[in-house]
Amino acid sequence: MAAVLSAAAVLFTAAGTDTVSYAQGPTYTAMQDVYYTKDNCIVYAEPTYTSTVLTTIGANIPVQVIGAYSNGWYRINIGVICYVKMDSVTSAGAIGLPTNTDSQILDAQKTAAELGYEFVYLKLNKQKAIQKDIFNSYIGEKVILYAKIDDELGVSFKMLYNDKVNKDISLNYTKTASVNQLGERSVEFVLEDPTELKGQIAIFQFKEGYDKSVTILPVDLDTNDYVEMNTYYTEFSEFAYAPVTQVASMQIVEVEITNSLSDNQRAIMADHRQGIKYQSDDTSEYRSSIHSRLRRDTEYVDYNY
Repeated sequence: MAAVLSAAAVLFTAAGTDTVSYAQGPTYTAMQDVYYTKDNCIVYAEPTYTSTVLTTIGANIPVQVIGAYSNGWYRINIGVICYVKMDSVTSAGAIGLPTNTDSQILDAQKTAAELGYEFVYLKLNKQKAIQKDIFNSYIGEKVILYAKIDDELGVSFKMLYNDKVNKDISLNYTKTASVNQLGERSVEFVLEDPTELKGQIAIFQFKEGYDKSVTILPVDLDTNDYVEMNTYYTEFSEFAYAPVTQVASMQIVEVEITNSLSDNQRAIMADHRQGIKYQSDDTSEYRSSIHSRLRRDTEYVDYNY
């Protein structure tokens, strides 16, 4: 007994004097969502590459995702509990396209086709957020991701460079609208969690109707003030477009117009629709006056190349 107590004392003393550190394992978050497989989606018995491969699934097959690990694995239920890498599934897919003729989606598809980009429809989850792993998995491809936010607002992400986002992109806007005595309608879209896009461009699509003048004012993330970006004329389209390098609060003011546009104005409208950022008064003096982070939303950049 004395020997046992003596040994225990030695162990206790050693434990008390030495700091023992343990590696932290991946965290797990329960989920309930439907994603779609990419081509050659490998299904594993455990969330590790060294585990047994159960099957390989083709593209655009819906799978029930029931959990996520912080080290890049999803837990799925396909009749049995198994695991896939996050970049092998997506909330986008041909199977996720609505079957009805939705004018917002059809217009976004048309834009992508005209530019020679692949069109990918993003089916938003209940939180109206695009997970960063899904967004980043399309970087480097000539693709336009489209998300329908509501019946008035949608957004296309034109993937351009290799800059990844470091957090999920929230599209959960709060919308308020009012009409003044002059008949001008003002709509405010408020987003609590903005995201700056360094190398990609977001082309917001506002459903406003024909023959409208739509002034677009994104928020300056430094001052939290709305700053006029451009005026879009919906002479040939029921949608107005705002190409920006941020997903944040914005305001639009629209009013009916009766005069026809000039050829130059029509060319500018076509540029907006394609994602070329343009300012009619885009001089060096004007650019110098724009606040730091919002400046990237107002400079002229040809994003076709």
